[in-house]
Amino acid sequence: MTRKFSLVLIVLLLFTFSALPGTAQECATTITLWHHWGGNRIPLMDAQTEAFTEATGICVESVFLPWENRLENLLTAIAAGDPPDVTMFGRQDLPFFAVTESIIPLDDYMAADGITPDMFIPSEFSGNQYNGKTWMLPQPTGGALNLVWYNKDHFREAGLDPEAFPQTWEELRAAAEVLTQSTDGFPDRVGINVLTTGGEQPAFLMWLNANGQDWISEDLRTVTINNQAGIETLEFIKSFTDEVNSGVEEVNAFYEMTGEFDQTPFILGLDSININGSWQLFQITDNAPELDFGIAPVPYGPSGNPDRRGSTYGGWGYMIPKNASNPDEAWQLVKWLTAELEGTGACWFIQQQQRPSPLVDCDGYLKDGESHPMAEQILSIAALDNVSAISPVQPQAMQIITRMQEEVLFDEKSIEQALADAEAEIQGLLDEFWAQYN
Repeated sequence: MTRKFSLVLIVLLLFTFSALPGTAQECATTITLWHHWGGNRIPLMDAQTEAFTEATGICVESVFLPWENRLENLLTAIAAGDPPDVTMFGRQDLPFFAVTESIIPLDDYMAADGITPDMFIPSEFSGNQYNGKTWMLPQPTGGALNLVWYNKDHFREAGLDPEAFPQTWEELRAAAEVLTQSTDGFPDRVGINVLTTGGEQPAFLMWLNANGQDWISEDLRTVTINNQAGIETLEFIKSFTDEVNSGVEEVNAFYEMTGEFDQTPFILGLDSININGSWQLFQITDNAPELDFGIAPVPYGPSGNPDRRGSTYGGWGYMIPKNASNPDEAWQLVKWLTAELEGTGACWFIQQQQRPSPLVDCDGYLKDGESHPMAEQILSIAALDNVSAISPVQPQAMQIITRMQEEVLFDEKSIEQALADAEAEIQGLLDEFWAQYN
């Protein structure tokens, strides 16, 4: 009797597991997804892929990877013929991958399934195209990347008006001088670290944009950093870091002690002003709901103007690498993660974080039937964004600009020499590229 009961129990257990949605027995295909949504966004990704599996019968092996060395890892996997089926990807890295045909164009898939450009905000969709083809689809927006977040309690303690955030670089420096706290030359609290920005854009480029200057010509053939606006920008970064924040080594050491994604320096009260993206609203809501904070546009420089503040730079999306094992099934997941308005799809993912959506018909700030009270303010600040151009040699150009900034901060070169050397080096890369891919 006992043996019969055991056999029946085993059969019932096997049947139960085989009937669970998303298990291997039910999977028509299993595809691999690489993504970089860490912290409190991992459960959101899990919910999305589970809902996708239930709807399509396609199982997803979801792999969270840090973004360090992400491009090198992806190129290695593509060259080896074993890439993920779908990967989260930066629009700022698109031109090189498109030119070298390391990824698959999506236009035929889009046409077959009725996914059209007008479903997306034009500025968000255009960043996913290169040379007349669509290589990826956006999620989330590339806008609202550089918003100013500031601690109103810190402003009150320092005798500053919490409702009147500085508008210019000069005003910002004056505020930071009274907000910054230090002991024996080492920061205890930083007013603002001008070396950090939202996303991957080097600080020099964000501040250059706020100083009214594009870093490259509209046709992407001429570098435009070695000029008066460029000099003013590097002078601002250098003098602010040295004179307000005790020097680059001290401020770097201070921020090495701060937390990870969910425990940012701003949330921990370690800096009073923080330049970050719209996602910080989600972080604050989850981890510091009592924080009294304000948001404002990036202050503008002496060559800038009040109508041009933050810079829109790149933005995430999803694409299918060359040599993907299951491109048709991969497309179904790309479509779900970027264009699905219903259920636990693209719109839901954004609404849970309450941030702008690249989809025209998705109100990213609408959650549980209510829009976030700060939505209008965030979107009005984002309207002052200027699109920062993406060159076909972008990864190398950004490394050169980052190195240029460090050479000045560590007194290895003068501002004038660093700008001249960086512009010449990037220009050489551009000339070489256009000569080969004219």
